[in-house]
Amino acid sequence: MESLIDKDKSYPLVSIIMPCYNDGEYINEAVESALAQTYPNVEIIIVNDASTDPFTIEVLKSISHPRIAVYHNAENLRPAGARNKGISLANGKYILPLDADDVIDESYVQKALDAIEHDVSIGAVYCKAELFGLQSGLFELSDYSIDNMLVDNCVFATALFLKDDWLEIGGYPEDFEAGLEDYDFWLSILELGKGIYQIPEVLFYYRIKDQSRTIDFADNLSAMKQTYRQLYLNHPALYGKYNNEFVESLRDSWLDLRDSVRSLTSHINHVENELTGTKGTLVAANDAIWRLEHENESLKQSLQQMRNSTSWKITKPLRVIVRGLKFISLLIGKKKA
Repeated sequence: MESLIDKDKSYPLVSIIMPCYNDGEYINEAVESALAQTYPNVEIIIVNDASTDPFTIEVLKSISHPRIAVYHNAENLRPAGARNKGISLANGKYILPLDADDVIDESYVQKALDAIEHDVSIGAVYCKAELFGLQSGLFELSDYSIDNMLVDNCVFATALFLKDDWLEIGGYPEDFEAGLEDYDFWLSILELGKGIYQIPEVLFYYRIKDQSRTIDFADNLSAMKQTYRQLYLNHPALYGKYNNEFVESLRDSWLDLRDSVRSLTSHINHVENELTGTKGTLVAANDAIWRLEHENESLKQSLQQMRNSTSWKITKPLRVIVRGLKFISLLIGKKKA
C-alpha cells in the first residue's frame, strides 16, 4: 500500500493499527484521538474484523480521510489476527496498536517516539493510563521490570514498537484463545534483548464496558491457568535465563498475596464483630420498643375501660363544671393582670 501521507525522512511514519469488531459506538472517538496527534506523520489502519453489527458497518463505511485506510476481513481473525493483518499492510517504521473503543492523548505518539528514537535498547514504549466508561481512576498495573514481567503483564497493548521487531518476532501469536497475546509479544521483545520504557504520565485511556474479553478471561480460572502455562512454554529461553529472578518474583508475589489474605481476613473478622455488636444493640432496642408498645396498648385499654365505666358517666357533669370553673379562674387572672 502506498503511504497515505507525504513521507518526510525527518519524521518517521507511525502506523496506528485499529482492529474493530462491532465497536461502531466508540470508534469515532478512537479515530479522532489518533488524528489529533501533534506528531505530523501518522497513518491510521482500521481493520474491520468481520463485524456483524449493522451500525458498526455503516460507521466504517462513513469514515473517509486521507490519513485513514479501512480494510474488511471476510472472517473474524480475533484481536491478534486483526492486528497482524493491519501491521502487514502498514507503511510505518513504528507501530502503535489502538483498540477501537480506547483513546490516546494528542501527545502520545510524539513522546513515545522521543523515547524510542534516542535509545536503541528500547523495544517498546508505553505510558501511564486511566480508566473511563463504567469505571474511572488510574489503570493499576505493576511497575515495569523484568522480574514483574516474568510473573504477569505490566504493559497494555497500546505501546509503540518497531515494525522490524514485529517482523523478526513473527507477529502476535494467534493461538491464544482467551487473550494475553500482547503479553506474549512483549516477552518476545525482551527475548530480542531489548527493554520496555514507560512514560511517567497518563497518555492512554482504557474504556471499561460491561462485557469484554478481559472480563471473560478474569472470570475463567481454567483459561487463565492454561494461558499462563502457554506463555511460559512459549519462552523457555527467557525464563531459563532469568530463572532465579522468576522464582524470587513468584515467592515475593506469594508472600504479598498471603499478607493480603491475612489483612483481608482480619478486616472481615473486625467487621463481623462489629455486626454482632450492632445486632445485639438492635435486639435490645427491639425488645424495648416491644415493651413500650405493650405498655402503651395496656394504657389505652385501661383508659377505654374507665371511659366505659358507670362512675365515668355519672361524674361527666362534674367534669364539665370543673372545666368551666378552670376557664372562669383563667379569665379572672387575666383581668387582674
